[in-house]
Amino acid sequence: MTYIQSVSDITKLIKSKLERDIPESLVRAEISECKFHVSGHVYLTLKDPGAVMPAVIWRTTASQLMTKPAVGMEVLVSGKLSVYAPHGRYQFIINSLQEAGRGALFLQYEELKKRLINEGLCDLDKKHSIPQYPMHVGLVTSETAAALQDILRVFRQEAPHVKLTLCPARVQGRGGAETVIEALRALKNIQPDCVIVARGGGSIEDLWEFNSEALARYVADYSIPLIAGIGHETDTTIIDLVADHRSSTPTNAAEFICAPWREVKLSLNQMDVALVNSMSRVIERQTLRLYNAQRYLSSRRISENLQSYRERIDFLQKRSVSVIQRRAENILAKKERIHNMWGRMQKAASHTYNLNRSKLGGIIGKLTAYSPENVLKKGYTLIKDRNGKLLRTVKSLQLDDHVNIRFHDGSRSAVITEDKGNNNE
Repeated sequence: MTYIQSVSDITKLIKSKLERDIPESLVRAEISECKFHVSGHVYLTLKDPGAVMPAVIWRTTASQLMTKPAVGMEVLVSGKLSVYAPHGRYQFIINSLQEAGRGALFLQYEELKKRLINEGLCDLDKKHSIPQYPMHVGLVTSETAAALQDILRVFRQEAPHVKLTLCPARVQGRGGAETVIEALRALKNIQPDCVIVARGGGSIEDLWEFNSEALARYVADYSIPLIAGIGHETDTTIIDLVADHRSSTPTNAAEFICAPWREVKLSLNQMDVALVNSMSRVIERQTLRLYNAQRYLSSRRISENLQSYRERIDFLQKRSVSVIQRRAENILAKKERIHNMWGRMQKAASHTYNLNRSKLGGIIGKLTAYSPENVLKKGYTLIKDRNGKLLRTVKSLQLDDHVNIRFHDGSRSAVITEDKGNNNE
């Protein structure tokens, strides 16, 4: 008889079997991700050339470690497998950790970094200065990246009048560096005032394309001032070292560009307030002087000096009016310039928004048309081996291999029973 079991029952069974049948182990691995949680726990991803494994160091153990874990570090860890039931996820509970050396990717990074520094590609005297008030900024990042939305949000709030031109690139995975180079090459034909290359945070593997030597050399020779906003604050890639300016995040890159414009807007507002206050004080002082003069003349009733005082009053009145008129004209002129500048800023921001919105609509249409589900509905299928790896060629199959065939409305399992060689039938 078949018993119906809950997900919790199955998870408990897996947890019990893993923890019972797999003893405490000593593992050598490279750390590819490392996050220090506010709770004091440390969450890691351990890897070797064939696999990755999630791991955790509980707070009490982490506080006693002699070696602080870091991305790229090769370590020897001891611990035991466990299952975190709420997520149905197995993880390796680390009881001790010691450094065994640096991982292969980290060593490649350090070797390239040293070579480029020795060649002078990172020297400050070879870097371009970033324009203080750029009116046109080129963006190189993924069209679907959160980093792009963060950058657009900052420009909308701080400098909506600045024109933004996006040249999309693939910022993760093999070949990403080549797409970044192509995007930068396209921007050279447009000639913006400066360029931001951006990508959000991730593991050392996620950011590896930005450690490309070809990309580093292209950026070092790039004729347009370039700002790199790659990863989180703790991430440093090769492109950060050769760029004209390095920002800790994509958001900080946008804020760096917008900061001078924010100061301009603040100065204009302060100037407007100061002019109004100055005009009010002048009027008050002149009014008081006239009032005091009138009181003096009426109280003394000196007939022989009356005409002289009247002339003095007329002179003060005319001078006051002249001063007020000049200051008022200056204020009106400056307000008119501010109004015109603000109108141009709003018009440019509206144009940029509508253009990017139109581009986004076209991109969404293309993505929808070429989505995997729509392609499958045309009669295509996806074939994966028992490990879930996508099979791209018949050479990947052997007799008796188990495969999974995915259609648009479901999946079926199959076994390879016959080899027809190169027969296309």
